[in-house]
Amino acid sequence: MTSGEERPLVEVRDLQKYYFEQDTLVDRLLGNETRSVKAVDGVSFDIHEGETLGLVGESGCGKSTTGETVLRLREATGGDVRFDGESVSELSGSDLARFRRRAQIVFQDPFSSLDPRMTVGEIIAEPLVVHDLPDEPVEGSAREWRRERAADLLERVGLSASQLDRYPHEFSGGQRQRVGIARALALDPDFIVLDEPVSALDVSVQAQVLNLLSDLQDEFGLTYLFIAHDLSVVRHLCDRVAVMYLGSVVELGPVDAIFESPDHPYTQALLESVPRASVEEQGRYVETLTGDVPSPRNPPSGCRFRTRCPVVIPPADVDIDQGAYRAVMDLRDALERGDLDAESVWGRLDAERGDEEAFVESVRETYLDGQTLSGENERVVGEAVAALAREEHATATDLLAERFASVCETDQPTLGADEHTAACHLVGGEETPTSRTDDTTRTN
Repeated sequence: MTSGEERPLVEVRDLQKYYFEQDTLVDRLLGNETRSVKAVDGVSFDIHEGETLGLVGESGCGKSTTGETVLRLREATGGDVRFDGESVSELSGSDLARFRRRAQIVFQDPFSSLDPRMTVGEIIAEPLVVHDLPDEPVEGSAREWRRERAADLLERVGLSASQLDRYPHEFSGGQRQRVGIARALALDPDFIVLDEPVSALDVSVQAQVLNLLSDLQDEFGLTYLFIAHDLSVVRHLCDRVAVMYLGSVVELGPVDAIFESPDHPYTQALLESVPRASVEEQGRYVETLTGDVPSPRNPPSGCRFRTRCPVVIPPADVDIDQGAYRAVMDLRDALERGDLDAESVWGRLDAERGDEEAFVESVRETYLDGQTLSGENERVVGEAVAALAREEHATATDLLAERFASVCETDQPTLGADEHTAACHLVGGEETPTSRTDDTTRTN
């Protein structure tokens, strides 16, 4: 659990991991511009000794990359990770080896993370060989000591020492994951990254492995970073939760606070997507997110969630319904991404080219279906779409941006220092995300 004012065991500050494209010698000779994929971009959190921090989010949001970069299995592009007060990026030689002994990982897929040519005894003992353990005199040979250590760990994770000489293909998925856990424990670590350790397992086996992880944490005083997308699993095992979206943490807090009173609209949407068995909640309305997750090659400015957020903030001087504003923002995003262009609209129209009225109506049906605009809002949208019909793409984009620009796209929200904090412009102001919903749209 969190240890009050004690220094965290793991401190992550503004961690970045970028992958660069068009960065070869040939590209440089040809003058191709280097592009970056921002897999992890400015992630910060602490993990206290004995605590389990859950890291959740959609597939591809950067969870696994964050875990591997924290362990320095991937070199960080920027930021800092401190383990027990020492900067991990500055470690080398014996200091780096010592860190490797204290920090381990359990991988997601138990079918590909074990070497099929090695027995499970050899797999579990391999970290001991790599670190040349034992480092003190023992009875018998070092090989015998390692074998005994592997046998003991097999027993501790619920398998039999008699299975020591079997190969991975002779075990089920749950048993293989137990072998992976035993391997992670071989060096008696303080900190383990659990990268979706039960996602590849049957539900009945998941519960067994989760209970095992909880028991081992109590027995060995372990600290976990638990990466998952199954929110029910996170609530069962974790003390605190960090919610990731498109490479950044958007909400961080105690597990009960996150699940019972989420502040960020994305966290709310995640929790709403969880199926519920309660009879009282049958037939409840679940608000779905619009649009696709943006590319990490070119993430949105300001709040990264703004392109899908159902409560994006309109300008103070624009009187517009939230649904209509979301539709206008979708129209703007399509224009700016290049997904909406005059040629494609004219191509599917059953009308003469140059019929601006038909063009405008077609775009309205696609992007503003069911939404009502009036006054200046109606005029600006009409002029912008008409400009697009004349292939004046820049004019259309500028007209919409001048009228409908949101603080969500100009200013990037950041996490606060509170125990429960969210990177959202609505949090902490007069209006919060939860104040906009009623019992028909959101139920805890």
